[in-house]
Amino acid sequence: MQSQRLHRLDLEVMKVVWKLGQATVNDVRNALKQPLAYTSVATTLSHLERKGFLTHDVDGRTYVYRPLVQESDVSKTMLGDLLERLFDGSVEQLVNTLLESRKIPSEELERVQELINTYQEEHDNG
Repeated sequence: MQSQRLHRLDLEVMKVVWKLGQATVNDVRNALKQPLAYTSVATTLSHLERKGFLTHDVDGRTYVYRPLVQESDVSKTMLGDLLERLFDGSVEQLVNTLLESRKIPSEELERVQELINTYQEEHDNG
């Protein structure tokens, strides 16, 4: 697999396959928020397989796709790419932009602060 970056439709399709664990073209079509033609979904799944994100088994005449990569690995790669391209690697700029661009509920901010505190404790003592 050359890159773990996915375009919007590819990512939406992969999210369905990750959530279901395995999926047919119709499974993906039924789970997508926007209606797409069968051939569009089939082409996208085939494309993702060629790129190394998916593999398939055959059940009768039906292809059943399953992921070859973890969602967390793709998320980390894409976030790292975004951080570098948009924020010149600055986590501070990324977080500041996030905080300025949307209303974040106080409960979620508290959970984020707990994550930061835990991270600091683990890395300061290690």
